Amino acid sequence: MSVNPSFLVIVIIIISTLFRIVLAGAIGLGVDESYVVSMARDVSWSYFDHPPLHLWIIWLTARLTGSEAGLVLRLPFIGMFAATTWMMYRLGGKLFGDRAGYYTALFLNISAVFSLSTGSWILPDGPLMFFMTAAVLLLVKLIFTNQSSPQLWLTAGFFIGLGMLAKYHAAFLLLGGFLFLVTSKAHRRLLVNAGPYLAAGTVALVFLPVVIWNQEHHWISFLFQSGRAVATGFYPLRMLGNIAGQAAWVLPWIWLPLAGVLLKACLSGPGNEKSDSLQQKQWFLCCFAMGPIVFFTAATLWGAQGLFHWQAPGYLMAMPLLGRAAAEWLPVKRIAQVWLKICVFLFLFLITILGSHTATGWLRQVEPQWFQAGDPTVEALDWQNLSVFLEEQGVLHAEGQFIVAPHWIDAGKIDYVLKGRLPVLCLSNEPHHYAYLYNVKSYWGRNALIIGRKDAVKKALPRYQAYFADIEYVGMVPITRGGIPEMEIAVYSAKDFSGIFPMPYGQ
Repeated sequence: MSVNPSFLVIVIIIISTLFRIVLAGAIGLGVDESYVVSMARDVSWSYFDHPPLHLWIIWLTARLTGSEAGLVLRLPFIGMFAATTWMMYRLGGKLFGDRAGYYTALFLNISAVFSLSTGSWILPDGPLMFFMTAAVLLLVKLIFTNQSSPQLWLTAGFFIGLGMLAKYHAAFLLLGGFLFLVTSKAHRRLLVNAGPYLAAGTVALVFLPVVIWNQEHHWISFLFQSGRAVATGFYPLRMLGNIAGQAAWVLPWIWLPLAGVLLKACLSGPGNEKSDSLQQKQWFLCCFAMGPIVFFTAATLWGAQGLFHWQAPGYLMAMPLLGRAAAEWLPVKRIAQVWLKICVFLFLFLITILGSHTATGWLRQVEPQWFQAGDPTVEALDWQNLSVFLEEQGVLHAEGQFIVAPHWIDAGKIDYVLKGRLPVLCLSNEPHHYAYLYNVKSYWGRNALIIGRKDAVKKALPRYQAYFADIEYVGMVPITRGGIPEMEIAVYSAKDFSGIFPMPYGQ
């Protein structure tokens, strides 16, 4: 490689960041994004779904800028991924050389799960992977360069703690670090050093707000997340489907070699204490990668819910292994050079097609039969038409008015476009953090607007009849994209709320 790898990585960061900014400005917030922006208005030590860090970032950004525009709120997350890219370059470089670091950064930016969701969306994954990478970079320095100091161990623990404030997945860094120290004879001596325990204590201290909030709220977040892994049977096909989903999210042409080099490195074990420093470094990454990949994949075998991005922190830690392999393959294998070009082209092609369709809906006009079962990109539409409709109806200024939504996703969409102008109560069996925002008793005798997707509202109305004196149809609001209706939102007027509703938690 004749060009300085650092320069090439900077070029990747600049180009990919600009690309993400364009997409962030063109595409509305997804369902999780709308929900967390709405939740972030209420600052809390923690939240029902996740630890608080990404919501704190949203809150601070909105306060500093005075805006809740999607682009504005996404900018810190785009910036964090730019920094993560640089740190991944340094991680690959420190372990396997700068060329390996460059390819690590490149693959990170042409993998959908990292470049798109982690790199652009208002989700906990961006801060999680930023602090995971920062922590592992420090651990490389502590473990492989003999530059151990209490300050560095404390800093590493602080970064892991911040990662856990973003998402519980960061706990796998603690488990992975312990596994490496136990299995590597050359580094086992660190277990009798104060450093790792200083780091672990710092993690516990930083994570304390989440523990306190959960203790005050009956451990609800821990119960919710652990409940998603409850065994219900034996489902090998479900596990295979989950693996296929992981491959699709990483992108199959990257996932296959990535999984291959990871499996090979894992099977090679910790390496020889005296002569195999390369394998020791590979094993170091394996220890951090295996936890989330194996655990969340295996959990689907016994019927646990498995989202395809849950394994992503493990694949993040495996990326330098693929970067090292690519640095070996590309100078000598023509097929590897062709493969890399195809990887870059396919990523740019797919993201351009999907991004432009999400923004405009043009594919539905060209190939409507592709979307007979539905179009998932409509979930990225902001419900601005609803805000306009309610303003025209004059109902946003009625004294004592509040909103009832039958589902937390609808509640988030409504709450986001209304910008907190009216309280939104999610009266359902799964209200998520909405259960902690408002006490239903305080709305006794007040009038509400029942709003949601027409099928969800239709299903909920018979249940709501028992809690309101009267419910009347107001209208149906089309949510449009490019002037074309994509979904319908039902609006009903409900009179004289009884002040009771059987919420499953909170209150």
